Amino acid sequence: MESMASHPLNPSCIFCRIIERKEPAHVIAETQETIAFLDKYPVSLGHTLVVSKHHYENIFDIPGPLLSEMILLAKRIAIAQQKALGATGVKIVMNNGKTSGQEIFHAHIHVIPSGTPRQNRAVLDEETGGKIAELLREALKEIKD
Repeated sequence: MESMASHPLNPSCIFCRIIERKEPAHVIAETQETIAFLDKYPVSLGHTLVVSKHHYENIFDIPGPLLSEMILLAKRIAIAQQKALGATGVKIVMNNGKTSGQEIFHAHIHVIPSGTPRQNRAVLDEETGGKIAELLREALKEIKD
């Protein structure tokens, strides 16, 4: 298995720039290897992306342990969406490859709550994003692994 150090951040990748805090994002949670932030173009209110802090393109090249860490964080985010936003369900989605609908070629998992207002990919405004992010961060404090 390749070392994660062999997959440095890519300055032309929007997610890498968010990880480096060179682009703004409403960060919900962060571990040593992952980061979760609100989708800028959400399907529904609370739509969150769980992203590897290493620049792997998709499921085909990401190491299993890192993918496992991402899905565990996705689970915690889903529970927070239930608690904080009243989500009645959740979609966990990972598009891999252009033909699957992947648009940003940096491994990430969508955590899309159902039962929250649909946003239909409209740009998330700063005020709403800030409020939702804070609600989710507070809910995460109460969630045990």
